[in-house]
Amino acid sequence: MAKRFITHSEDFHTDDVFATALLLSLFPDAEIIRSRDEQVLATGDIVYDVGRIYDPGKGRFDHHQLGSMTRPSGITYSAFGLLWKEYGLRYCEDDQELFAMIDAKLVEPIDATDNGQQLVEPKFEGVRPFVIEDVISQLNPLEWVAPDETYDAQFMEAVTLATRILDRTRQACRDKLRAKEYVLQRYAAAEDKRMIVLDRHASITECIERCPELLYVVSPRADKTWGVLAVSVAPGSFETRRPFPKEWRGQPAAELPKLTGVPDITFCHTTGFYAAANSREGAIAVAQKALPKPA
Repeated sequence: MAKRFITHSEDFHTDDVFATALLLSLFPDAEIIRSRDEQVLATGDIVYDVGRIYDPGKGRFDHHQLGSMTRPSGITYSAFGLLWKEYGLRYCEDDQELFAMIDAKLVEPIDATDNGQQLVEPKFEGVRPFVIEDVISQLNPLEWVAPDETYDAQFMEAVTLATRILDRTRQACRDKLRAKEYVLQRYAAAEDKRMIVLDRHASITECIERCPELLYVVSPRADKTWGVLAVSVAPGSFETRRPFPKEWRGQPAAELPKLTGVPDITFCHTTGFYAAANSREGAIAVAQKALPKPA
């Protein structure tokens, strides 16, 4: 017999939409019901984001009651976070590192926003980031321009989108974890740990803190040329440990070989965080010339 999953009716939000996406990923034959009727809620196998009860043993996952659970970080759980806490590891096939990465990347930000906890301070008056909550919110019925839209139909459209985002996030995080293992192997094997050369592109975001000496990463680009990345001081930072020399930055491609001594260099970003060359050897030479000279 198919399970009955119940969430609230009317306007939907990012947490109940993503909670539904998670549940349907694990229980694809389940019936989704949207209601606020207490008698209907009593028939649910899992009831979430409605009912003012959090009791996993009874399949209740609301967060609107007094004393809602808060993470050690200070972020209060939404319904999505509570269900992720219960079922997320199963969704990640018992991979703890993958579970934690998705939690930090997707689940916690949704939890925070749903509970009115601001993650970023506006920098420009009247301008704020357009985030996933805005995307989901816009899928609610548009009463003035689309009067035939219904909440339930639009909710399932939002769930379809959320399912794609959730699955893609799992894929992307798995990709980063594999890249992390590869980069750390190259770093461990490098004689000069200020520079590593990769045979394929790999994100180093997850590796920065474990590669304290690393300044430059050489790797192939999609167009068959080669790039050189100046490593950031920390994950997410725009400041690099050692940017490329000022005299290289933003210069025309025709001038760069004379400035650098590398014949096939083609590009150096105006901020000094990235450079490119036509060949692997050229990219290595760019990195080597940018390395600190011996004292």
